Amino acid sequence: MKKIAALCVLIVQFFACGMPANADGYSVSAISYELLRELPHDSKRFTQGLAFRDDSLFESSGLYAQSALFETRLSDQRTLKRVALPRSVFAEGLALHGDEVHVLSWREQRGFVFDLKLRLLREFRFPGEGWGLASIGKELVRSDGSHRLTFMDPQTHRDLRQVEVRDGSGPVAQLNELEFARGWLLANVWYSDRVALINPADGRVGGWLDLAPLRRRLPDPTNLPDGAVLNGLAYDSEHDLIYVTGKWWPRLFALRVDWPALHPAATSSVNK
Repeated sequence: MKKIAALCVLIVQFFACGMPANADGYSVSAISYELLRELPHDSKRFTQGLAFRDDSLFESSGLYAQSALFETRLSDQRTLKRVALPRSVFAEGLALHGDEVHVLSWREQRGFVFDLKLRLLREFRFPGEGWGLASIGKELVRSDGSHRLTFMDPQTHRDLRQVEVRDGSGPVAQLNELEFARGWLLANVWYSDRVALINPADGRVGGWLDLAPLRRRLPDPTNLPDGAVLNGLAYDSEHDLIYVTGKWWPRLFALRVDWPALHPAATSSVNK
């Protein structure tokens, strides 16, 4: 049984220094957070999607001929289940929606739906590339590496609408892993250590999490493989924690975020 790697609390505080704001008054400054603990993470996993449910992390790991899904119990870091995906599939984003696990592929335009025991229920098709996936209200939302997010029906997986993500300086492209927390849609920017807090109703960015300090806490961070980038966001709503990791990262971090206020109109429009 593996022990928690660190129990110390690190408060990481960032401040806006002349950063722009959206026209409606949203600040796009950096958001403060606390690093509450560090946990071990399997560095063989090319993490693409991450989701939390009842002390378990559900995780998709990518690469052709290696893609798989995992359920890992947080309390003892034990891998409870592993399910391989077809060798021709490059697994991407993952989301828990009700009692189902929805998974995207990268370029194959194939999606998969599993139950919570990771038994395959059905497959679906979708257009374009699949990157990140999140459950938000009665819908799913996916990214494709652009500045656009596409909302989907979780039963038919038909596209419903799109929003363009913008901060004070223009479109935010390379949107990758997604998670929904406290009314905000979180999206990490590929090959960066930044996570945008996005209003899902209109795509405006309300702030940024700068997670570069987490990378510096990894063992030998300057010698990570080229693809070992930040990727993996999971929200524990009961304890108000965000779990963060990366591709081939040996650590999983638990954060408590100083959430900014979300405009009331945003939350009311998401679940229509």
